[in-house]
Amino acid sequence: MQKKIIALAIAAAFSAPAFADTSNVTVYGVLNADVEQVKNSIPSVAAGNSTATSLNRVNSNASRFGIKGSEDLGDGLKAIFQIESRVNLVGNELTSGTNAGTAGVFNGIRNSNVGLKGNFGTVFVGVWDTPFKTAHNAVEMFDNTTIATATALMGVTTATAAASGTAYSAVAYTLRQNSSVQYWTPVMSGFQGKLAYSTANGDTYALGAASGVALQTAANKPSLTSLSVAYDVDQFYAAYAYDQHSNFRTQLVSGAGLKDTGHRLVGAYKFAPGAQVGLAYDRLTVASTTAGIAASTRAAWELSGKYAFGANNVGAFYTKAGSMGNTNATGAKQVSLRYGYNFSKRTEAYALYTSIKNDTNAAYGIADVANGVVPLAGSKISGFGLGVAHSF
Repeated sequence: MQKKIIALAIAAAFSAPAFADTSNVTVYGVLNADVEQVKNSIPSVAAGNSTATSLNRVNSNASRFGIKGSEDLGDGLKAIFQIESRVNLVGNELTSGTNAGTAGVFNGIRNSNVGLKGNFGTVFVGVWDTPFKTAHNAVEMFDNTTIATATALMGVTTATAAASGTAYSAVAYTLRQNSSVQYWTPVMSGFQGKLAYSTANGDTYALGAASGVALQTAANKPSLTSLSVAYDVDQFYAAYAYDQHSNFRTQLVSGAGLKDTGHRLVGAYKFAPGAQVGLAYDRLTVASTTAGIAASTRAAWELSGKYAFGANNVGAFYTKAGSMGNTNATGAKQVSLRYGYNFSKRTEAYALYTSIKNDTNAAYGIADVANGVVPLAGSKISGFGLGVAHSF
């Protein structure tokens, strides 16, 4: 009842006539912040820490505010919408520049869309997580955020330089995709398929010659295709996902576009309420930026588990990323631990720990937005945090 009252008040403030006959608008959000100590075994001069090997920080972990709803159009058809913004909860969300941390409370678009839902499934346009990313959510214990998330290694490669001089860029596959069109099938006997297509990638494709990335032309059209098929019934979850990125990065010397691909398998078994074991596997293929040199493939796997007892819950995962193709010592290992105490269904206090150990030629880092921890080849990065999360 309180959510509906708040939603109607916000709607009335913006456009009372437009929302006069709407009673299914929901206001929601998550506020999540922690106090951290992060250590880097190799100080990074680029990060301004030429002598320090540890930092104390306060971090806002994908805190967000959103409004979503639907309108019944008849015959089983609904119009759907969602507007979601990142929330700058602690003032450090801008990571560089003289105005860092002063962008205001709402400082970045998250999952936002408008579309239709019916017996045929769901179709929408907007900014949204790719099916490749969401396939992993069933075994993700940190909401794809905080310094401890598995997405530090899963769904991302590290930049490498082979002995021959061939360069392989760092490529991210765990994306919230701009300019996206998605179609989701109805859930049929536990099965559901998802398909996404995007004409551009705002996360990793910057237009403009000044940035060193080829301009978008008729011969160079960036696009992303992502799909997944998942089975989710009772205690079992299984999914396969595929990603293809075309012309997202600098073109080859010959002018031909780059194509990066990813395959993902995810499985989980819930053996008791609040208790689960999970397994994920990624196989990512990155094109070389050197003409005539073949693409290189990297595999990674993750084993996770969680258990709840009373108001307490614990979780842990281990991830191992292999080397990029024949480029030796470009893998990494990550271990993360979590403890949470639920004061209610909406409020939790938690503690977390993570450690990423890079091989000699790898530079994987923690997946967060705060400055100060830039990994160098062979570095070990670890972190400990205490935080509170409240959802509404």
